[in-house]
Amino acid sequence: MENLYQFSISGGIGASTYILVFIVGIVSAVLACYLPVLAMFADYAQKGSAGEKRKALAIAGNFIAGMAATSLLIGLIIALLGQQFLPFVEKHQLLDWIPPLFDILAGLQLLGVISFAMPAFQARLNRPDTPRSAWAAFKFGIPYGLVISPCAVPIFFALISYIALQGSPLHGALLMITYTLGKGVILAAVAAFSVSILRRLAKWGGPLKKIAGYFSIVIGILFLIIGFIK
Repeated sequence: MENLYQFSISGGIGASTYILVFIVGIVSAVLACYLPVLAMFADYAQKGSAGEKRKALAIAGNFIAGMAATSLLIGLIIALLGQQFLPFVEKHQLLDWIPPLFDILAGLQLLGVISFAMPAFQARLNRPDTPRSAWAAFKFGIPYGLVISPCAVPIFFALISYIALQGSPLHGALLMITYTLGKGVILAAVAAFSVSILRRLAKWGGPLKKIAGYFSIVIGILFLIIGFIK
């Protein structure tokens, strides 16, 4: 996990970074405050597939592809902007403390100590006249790539701050796509097994939120210490 905070202008990011970001994406999609989005999407996928799992997964795949397209663009833009500040970043060693600080804020948010809110666009997927073709699912996924649940705001900013400070457009795009694919695993599961999955997420969402909160704080403090010792 230390690779997540290793700065490299050449874009030397290890496989463990992508694995961690993928897991973070999964966690972001199972938090309690994301359940309304999952419920809305489950209804959309189930009505569009008439209960057939294969069709539901196809809808989910196109929806996730739309989200990934948005994430790719965000990753490119954030990394390109970050490149302009690389000399300043290197001089002040910003990567040693900015992402860990967001990790700590994410933990506090998950534990309910602080609260962040962020405007989010959400298409009305549950309207009766909403189209449910493959292309329609892709188009609806595009704006949902911008949807961030309140309890995941610090997590999201920890990721984009790392992308900006790392400054690699290629890895920036790939990391954002990886994060989206992590969320996509849950969306696909919900599309295929909506009722049972949502019940389990509702049951375990609270405990998982607390565990993730404490874990995030510990990781943030650990890397702050490592950054100051170096």
